Amino acid sequence: MRMRNRLPAALAAAALVLSACNGTVQRPEIDLEGVTVGSLGLSGGTLVANIRVRNPNRFTLRANDLRYQLFLRKPDAQPGDSAWTRFADGTYPDTLTVGAGRTRTFPIPVSFSFGQLAGASRQLLGYGRVDYRAEGTVDVRTPIGMREVPFHKTGTFMMSGGR
Repeated sequence: MRMRNRLPAALAAAALVLSACNGTVQRPEIDLEGVTVGSLGLSGGTLVANIRVRNPNRFTLRANDLRYQLFLRKPDAQPGDSAWTRFADGTYPDTLTVGAGRTRTFPIPVSFSFGQLAGASRQLLGYGRVDYRAEGTVDVRTPIGMREVPFHKTGTFMMSGGR
């Protein structure tokens, strides 16, 4: 008898979730605006990756566990080559909050050692620039549960900042 009472409630809950999936929850847009130098020390430093999140929804989004990988183009790579070397990766555990219909930029610190720069340091010192590729995912909380949202960006890191 109790099973029969639970079935309509379960069906109603399923219908609510399915209706919420029909366009009510839109995927947030996540992009890397650029990369700047945060600080430099004797053995390494910190870069600041500026992650922009646009929330097209009518509710506030909360996200955690921004997972990222940052790659640098090898100095001998020709245009069109996929000659990338991994420079840094990690997880930013703090909660990111974006209001309904808003866009917000979050500075994410990325630590590195000069040993990780390898050939890219020649490009930075010689030309003041190096090509980068950033990618990753972030877990976004929505009214219907967690969603993993990917992001990807390529650009050129300049000693004076990112582009």
